[in-house]
Amino acid sequence: MKPGEKNDLGVRIIQEDVDRAEIIRRTRETEVFCRIEVGPRREWRISTGIDFLDHMIEILAFYSGLNIDLEVKSGRRLQHTVAEDAGIALGRALRAMALRRIEAQGIMGFGFSQGMLDEAYSEARISFEGRAGCYIHRCSEAGYFGIVEGIEESFLEAFFQGFSQGMGATIQIELRRGKDSHHLWESAFRAFGNALRMLLSVDEWKRGSIAGVKEIPE
Repeated sequence: MKPGEKNDLGVRIIQEDVDRAEIIRRTRETEVFCRIEVGPRREWRISTGIDFLDHMIEILAFYSGLNIDLEVKSGRRLQHTVAEDAGIALGRALRAMALRRIEAQGIMGFGFSQGMLDEAYSEARISFEGRAGCYIHRCSEAGYFGIVEGIEESFLEAFFQGFSQGMGATIQIELRRGKDSHHLWESAFRAFGNALRMLLSVDEWKRGSIAGVKEIPE
């Protein structure tokens, strides 16, 4: 997709290359600006209007090794919509950068990792093949809390679902164990950030192709 071109997700790509992507997504409910870039770590500008989601995106930035700026403007501030649309925009920016990296140097195309925080432990896996799919599993040792720091847990799931849709990637999250809701979800975002770092890592063998052998995303 060329800079300035729109797609069916309402996204306009402002800039894209191997180390940077900048997009804006406008719908009748939200306007989301997102910038990702590789480089020396700097202060991130993240403002969704949901404090805990801002914090989780900060965690994602730190563990993925990407500088992330993300701003959501919405009149109604419906948390589910904000979380999902933030995920869609961030996923679409990652897709733009990943496709440029595939052309220039090849990427691993998939990633997996574990994340922990105190008693909490999660696993994350992601594969970039052009198909959206998000599967979140909670093991019996991971408590169900309903609300975490003022946001419904289901809305955090919506963020990952949106990310999967925006990037065209399959995401699997396993919440393995945790007695503290904050710790549990932060362990998941830590794991996911590390998985993204692996997915984007250079793999010359796969230059011009994605995770599968079909070469192009669906």
